[in-house]
Amino acid sequence: MYSTIKRKPCKFDGCTRMPTLGADGYCYQHIPDEIKEKLGTRRDLQKKAKAARNRVSNLLNKDSEAEKTKLLAMADKLFGDFIKFRDSDLSGNITCICCGLPYNLKDKAADGTYIVQPLHFVSRSVYGLRFDERQVYAGCCFCNLQMHLHPTGKEVQAYQNKLIDKFGIVEVMRMVAQKRVVNKLTVQHLKEVIEKYKPNGQV
Repeated sequence: MYSTIKRKPCKFDGCTRMPTLGADGYCYQHIPDEIKEKLGTRRDLQKKAKAARNRVSNLLNKDSEAEKTKLLAMADKLFGDFIKFRDSDLSGNITCICCGLPYNLKDKAADGTYIVQPLHFVSRSVYGLRFDERQVYAGCCFCNLQMHLHPTGKEVQAYQNKLIDKFGIVEVMRMVAQKRVVNKLTVQHLKEVIEKYKPNGQV
């Protein structure tokens, strides 16, 4: 973060140093005594300047994260809708990728939530595969919950077997290996996902 002090030298005649933050245009060495008493020691000035930079940096980070959070929610919604409609027939019927049971996009569970969800073979926390169509398929919320509760359970095994049949074991193992890769979602990538999956060119 660069200082917003105007790049003019110290007011002291003949001094070419840059002014100190809050010192009325003087470098620290030439600050008049009456001003220096108000500012405190050089260490005090450094602490104040650092605190000011941190406040600005934190604010920018919060704004950036807030924007990313909104974009991520939008990208997840658009991508999830794409998966559900991709895997359904004209009547909205799907077959769960895990249990093989039939459901309709309009079906709801006892708590009122929709049963059909996009199920990620590799967790959504692995950002490199979060929006990979090859490893996300429509399924039921019941299997989705079991996959989260039991990462090596029968639902995950059934999902893995379906993917092996479709892509081969080598490719599926590459997907699994992505769990060990550290990556981040950028704002630009999220915007690209939204642009790709928004319906009829509209969000």
